[in-house]
Amino acid sequence: MSLSGVPARGVPLGWRLGLTTAVIVTVVLGIVTAFVQKREIDRGREERMRFLTMTLAPLAADVGDASDLAAIQDRLTRFQAAHAASGFGDVRVLLFDAEGRVFATPFTGPAPLPSSDATTARVPVRSRLIPGGSGSLQVSQDEARFRSMSRRLWQHWLLTLAVGAGCILVSLYLAYFFLIERPLRGLLEGVRQMEQGYWSGLEIPRGAWEMRWLAYRFRNLGTQLEETVRRLVEAERRTIAGLRAAAPAGPPARAAGDGAPAGASLQEVAFRKRILRRYLVARCRYLETRQSSDPAARAVAHEVWERDVHEAQKLGESALKSRLEDAAFRVLEPDAFADVQRSAAGLTSSRRKWIRDREAELKAALTEAGVKPRALQHRVKHVAGIWRKMKSKGLAIEQIHDIFAFRILLETEEECYLALSALHHRFEPLLLRFKDYIAEPKENGYQSLHTCIRAPGGLVYEVQIRTVAMHEAAEGGGAAHWKYKKESVEMDGGEDEQLPQGVLVSLKDALRRRGIGS
Repeated sequence: MSLSGVPARGVPLGWRLGLTTAVIVTVVLGIVTAFVQKREIDRGREERMRFLTMTLAPLAADVGDASDLAAIQDRLTRFQAAHAASGFGDVRVLLFDAEGRVFATPFTGPAPLPSSDATTARVPVRSRLIPGGSGSLQVSQDEARFRSMSRRLWQHWLLTLAVGAGCILVSLYLAYFFLIERPLRGLLEGVRQMEQGYWSGLEIPRGAWEMRWLAYRFRNLGTQLEETVRRLVEAERRTIAGLRAAAPAGPPARAAGDGAPAGASLQEVAFRKRILRRYLVARCRYLETRQSSDPAARAVAHEVWERDVHEAQKLGESALKSRLEDAAFRVLEPDAFADVQRSAAGLTSSRRKWIRDREAELKAALTEAGVKPRALQHRVKHVAGIWRKMKSKGLAIEQIHDIFAFRILLETEEECYLALSALHHRFEPLLLRFKDYIAEPKENGYQSLHTCIRAPGGLVYEVQIRTVAMHEAAEGGGAAHWKYKKESVEMDGGEDEQLPQGVLVSLKDALRRRGIGS
């Protein structure tokens, strides 16, 4: 199989990492150490000037005490000879008068003036022999020796920097080779085998934990792909052969008195459920009329979010549970609620028309396959449910594929697989989102076919396919959280009318005494 757009090979990652890091570190260290070295060289020059100035102090005193010009000449000659004997023949001393003219020098002939780049120090001197009574002693030293020393220092700095850069490059490459390159090679080899169909050949390499984790995730992905393809093939076989899957029965129907205190009659259980439902509906309507700035509403919203939504779920009131969750979420996180609601609304230009179009497409596909559904239901995921899934799985709203969902209820398992085959042949399925809970039920006995297909506009939605018996076992006899051709959930009238606050308190206390809620 030829692949288009295969990236061309380039410089290996190890060399890229090593060279880039070495260059960055070398430049930074070079700038810092060069600044430090320059300061040290300048400090050495200042120390030389200070030393020269200190050597002139005794000479200035001798010149001031000299009785004649010959004595001054002698002092200068001895100063010059002493430095020459110490190895500093490049030191020159001169005596200037107040006008800046050379007055005395230890040299014969014209006085040699110091070069412009020589290190020079001057001290004032007073003597009656100097015209004007004062002058200055100047000592200078040629920079050749100092420049030579500075060059050696800079050469040593450059060598040290080069050795440091080389050590950084070698150490980084070795670390890359042992921690990344070797496990990466194993990972690439495993991926290559997966491309050839051998999905079980990927081993977890040694090295950096990111590489081990990546290999683990790739292996899991291969396992999921293999399992999904296997289930799809089995589903096709069931469809073609018309076989019935020998699946375990669903969970036993929950007795009317399950979860109730011992000795409770059916009438008591029904009364307790009716009272609890009225209480939850009243709490929901209370939150729907309050703002997030209301402290009392926020306190109630916390209770609803943490406790009452679970009570509604226990009752089998999934629609009420979603409504409670949305009401609490709007009060607790108004900004997040508005953002999710706005993003969900922006998925389709007209939600009602979009749902009608999808229903028409699904019915047409089923009709072509000769499958007649008992019911075709749909629901739109509530705002708080979308937010919970985005947070728990770290997804964007476009990655949540069950915001819009449809459920097809049929008579037999054979029809379920025929319907699945019809949908997969007519629409584009997302293979990794296919789940066959009929052949392999969940631990609680739940059975259904789940698949995600892509609408013509690109939006993905979920379709659940199950028999009526499977649906009754899963939903306890009713599909409370599914809306059948309704855009919004409407509470029944009569017993669900708004209750006064005093009644709410009485109901709450009564429920607590009876052991309902907390």
